[in-house]
Amino acid sequence: MFGEGFLGRGGTLGGDLNLLVQAGLGLMILAGAVLARRGWYRAHGACQSTALAVAAAMTVAWMVPSFREVYAPDLSRGVVSRTTAGVLAHAALGTVVLLLGIYIVLVAGTDLVPQRFRFRNYTAWMRTLLVLWLIATGLGALTYWFL
Repeated sequence: MFGEGFLGRGGTLGGDLNLLVQAGLGLMILAGAVLARRGWYRAHGACQSTALAVAAAMTVAWMVPSFREVYAPDLSRGVVSRTTAGVLAHAALGTVVLLLGIYIVLVAGTDLVPQRFRFRNYTAWMRTLLVLWLIATGLGALTYWFL
């Protein structure tokens, strides 16, 4: 997909670009955490929401098609290796992170979520998401590096 990459790992151009975008999003998420820590909640919300939207777009545009093209055929035949297990772990955790991120944005930034499904302790939810996001990003980077 997309021709030869430029990072010297034998990846595709799309894979290389995705890796760099994801690394940038990781930095953006950390910057957003700093904004919240300083009490700049509006900037924090804009930063984190933007990172979530870009991550979701990259997932739909790049990661899902790559998964379907490269890994789904082996998995559909029952072929599971360390590589496919790592990719599945990344995909599963990444899915949880995206869904949790969407839920948190909806609760924190809108009135769309009914009161009985809303949380009150924003800090705990957001810190949990931050840790999970960083783990998912790390798994993705390891997947890229070892493939």
